[in-house]
Amino acid sequence: MPKTEDEDGWKRFCFGENVCLEIQLKEEDGVNPGLDYVKTGFPPFLSIVSKLSQSTVSAVLEYLINWFEERDFVPQLGRWLYALLACLEKPLLPEAHSLIRQLARRCSAVRANLESKDDDRLSALNLMICIVARYFEQNDLADKE
Repeated sequence: MPKTEDEDGWKRFCFGENVCLEIQLKEEDGVNPGLDYVKTGFPPFLSIVSKLSQSTVSAVLEYLINWFEERDFVPQLGRWLYALLACLEKPLLPEAHSLIRQLARRCSAVRANLESKDDDRLSALNLMICIVARYFEQNDLADKE
């Protein structure tokens, strides 16, 4: 695993070279990418995230949220954000409050620009907003009933 302060290393670790370097897979590459985690990124296995300290969880969360501010939502991002949010211990530090609020606002902005209610990203974006708003008690960011 990358060191806590290695932002680019964490991005490559979580997303893989294909996403980080914005490499478009050819159709024949996508048939069976196998378990080449260097290219596809490591999934947030429990054996990985359970070893992360709270400071590392916050740092990686910050790296991924900053990456999300500049790019589109991808499935690997959703899996990692969910796992890191599950690892955050309450009560949150002020920096963590700010990060998760930034995440919910970005998810809301991306959701507002989706062209269809059938978009694959919609449920993941809704889940991120709901976790931040309900579990972490940021009720002003919750969807109105």
